Amino acid sequence: MIRMHDDPRGPRAPQSPGDDVRVLLAFPPQGHPTQPYLALPSLKAWLAQHGFHDCTVWDLNLAAYDELLSGERLALCVERIAARAGEWERQRGEQLEPVDLDRYRLDTDALASGPYLVRSIDAAKDVIRDREGFYDRERYLWAMRTFEAGLKLLSTEHHPALFTAHNYTQSTSIDDSVDLFAGVDAEGENLFTEFFEQRALPRIIEAQPDVLGLSITYGSQLLPALTLATMVKAQLPDVHVTLGGGMLAYVGHRLAHTAPLFDRIDSIAVYEGERPLLELCQAVAASKQAGGGAQDADLAGISNLLWRDGKGTVHTNGELLPLPIDDLPTPDFSDLPLERYFSGELVLPVAPTRGCYYEKCGFCTLYTAIGPTYRERDVEQLVHDLQVLVERHGTPYFYFIMDDLPPLLAKQIPDAFEAAGLDVRWWCDARMEERMFDPVSLGRLYDAGCRKLMFGFESGSQRVLDLVEKGTDLEEAQRVLRHAHEAGISATLYTMVGLPTETREEADATRAFIVRNAAWIGEISLQIFNLDMVSPMYRQPERFGIARIHDDPRDLQPGQRLEQDLARYLRHESVSGMTPDEVRAAYNDVLGAATEALAALRGDNFLYYRYKSHIFLYLCRFGRDTFRREHHETHDGRRLDAGARAGDVALPARLALRADAHLLARPFPYGEVTARLDRAWSDPAPLGGVARSSSHAAPGATPVPRGESWLAYLGDEHRFLDLGADAGSLLSAATEGDTEAALGVFGDEHRPAVARFLSRALREGLLVPA
Repeated sequence: MIRMHDDPRGPRAPQSPGDDVRVLLAFPPQGHPTQPYLALPSLKAWLAQHGFHDCTVWDLNLAAYDELLSGERLALCVERIAARAGEWERQRGEQLEPVDLDRYRLDTDALASGPYLVRSIDAAKDVIRDREGFYDRERYLWAMRTFEAGLKLLSTEHHPALFTAHNYTQSTSIDDSVDLFAGVDAEGENLFTEFFEQRALPRIIEAQPDVLGLSITYGSQLLPALTLATMVKAQLPDVHVTLGGGMLAYVGHRLAHTAPLFDRIDSIAVYEGERPLLELCQAVAASKQAGGGAQDADLAGISNLLWRDGKGTVHTNGELLPLPIDDLPTPDFSDLPLERYFSGELVLPVAPTRGCYYEKCGFCTLYTAIGPTYRERDVEQLVHDLQVLVERHGTPYFYFIMDDLPPLLAKQIPDAFEAAGLDVRWWCDARMEERMFDPVSLGRLYDAGCRKLMFGFESGSQRVLDLVEKGTDLEEAQRVLRHAHEAGISATLYTMVGLPTETREEADATRAFIVRNAAWIGEISLQIFNLDMVSPMYRQPERFGIARIHDDPRDLQPGQRLEQDLARYLRHESVSGMTPDEVRAAYNDVLGAATEALAALRGDNFLYYRYKSHIFLYLCRFGRDTFRREHHETHDGRRLDAGARAGDVALPARLALRADAHLLARPFPYGEVTARLDRAWSDPAPLGGVARSSSHAAPGATPVPRGESWLAYLGDEHRFLDLGADAGSLLSAATEGDTEAALGVFGDEHRPAVARFLSRALREGLLVPA
């Protein structure tokens, strides 16, 4: 709930201009709901430090996950899917075309799993948030599968939208401004329209802020944020709606020149938000003192602000250097319902640095997205931040947000933490430099609470590393990995395939490095290289072996518009190396080899892999090797038939459907549909980067003719069983009468086949002894 800081003594007279300005800062969907985000608590503390105390932070992303993933809301979801599915399927006629396969699969899965999810989702959320339940592997896996299945159910209601713990996409692309705004206005597909109308907008209207700030860290937030902004401006035109956050460093200037934007918002703050937000609030305060309102504020002098004047001219205010980092106060998380995050224990973010001390990698954009200059917080100030947050919130777990752990801080942390008696656990990103990470220093960092380091490895080719100016020596990198492992610290490798001029042999060298060093690697984070528009490679392509950039905005003539005018990544051609198809093949080979070599990427471990703070907490509780053990993976959509006799079990006199199972009859054969899909429904982009939803139909897929099919859903295992056409009557006979009668349902000649089917159903757990 929004808390506007009611004073029990009643209204107080304004003591300063800031006391007359009401600010609401919201973090819209979609981001991970496992821990708070840092930006808005930092801004709240900064405003308070400068006299603006009436500021509320609202994690609307967390609220969306919490309220949409409820038994009541999922029941409505199932009801709506069932109501539309019957008519849609009748309209398909006698066959499903390939374009229909994805939707049919999703509708079928929703109708089969829905009743169980409605009953179970609230209990699953309780397990995830419960300290003991969270660390019970079996309960955790059940709860997280239920959580993800609930998101799949919500997505199906709004097909082809996809809402997961890692992304949000629609059929419209966020890379195209026309498409983006069409997606904002697509009420049936836009999953957040109804939620904002019913939950968010009434609270904002009640709060009546002067300034509404929406933080957009990820591309997955862009469409939902603009949806909410559009609604707010329609209802509260006098509120100043401003956008900020990391994503706007990439697309903010281009977004500001799209025609509809400033009909829906008032300004964009680029790079660091403290200075422009404070200056905006000061401008609003001055306007109110003069008898005006937020819309009358003078925006001309606000640094790093994009805005449109009354004549329709878009202005880009001058950029000022970022603030000294030690002037920034400790973040204020007090408005957030910290117990509601989807994690067994609270992990808080802090930022010991801003920017990157190295600032040379040709592909990187992180050190430019926050603004120029690198700054490092004094270690005593970092200790103070951690002490304050531990005392306020009772957690020892922290994520140090920084591009790389800098050498000086790495050296200072152990002594400073020990001197302060600070007992915390933390993780961060780092460079593979032995001058920082030798056996002694890593042992001391472990004693100071470090449990995970995520290293920028990138490639197993020294030539490629040198080309992109990574500054890493591969022999040294191998030693750092081993040192970290021996110190008890889990190592993750950020890895890329397809860097400019990379050959297949060099990609194979990356694969070989991972396999060769698997004993010392916890996990990898693998991606295909993308050319980013704010990277050094884009600014100086020839220097890095890039021969051509497609659809380069720098080549546009006046009045021209690129179709993908908001794209972060551009297609390119290297002077040599692999084609895009060869890059994809190499990526698959590296991923396959890594999956075989690293247990963390296999089976049930992969579920943890997708939730970084969950991995960290398990490492803290169970140690470095907790994900080095193999765990079994359940299989989705297997066919249950009267196949081979091997493994048949004796049949009891009476059988029953197990309590968590649900049977569903469908008009098209489920198995044939799934066989024609390129992949089953899953997260559209586990690591982000997908700009739109798309069909999963395999190339060359053929239509599926109409024919009855039965499906079973085993809820506790989150497993679908394809039963075929005759299973419904057979299972009905088996569970309503005795086993002997069921064996004769199809005549004596089919009795052996029926016995094998019932035996298989018993072995798979669909049937149990009555």
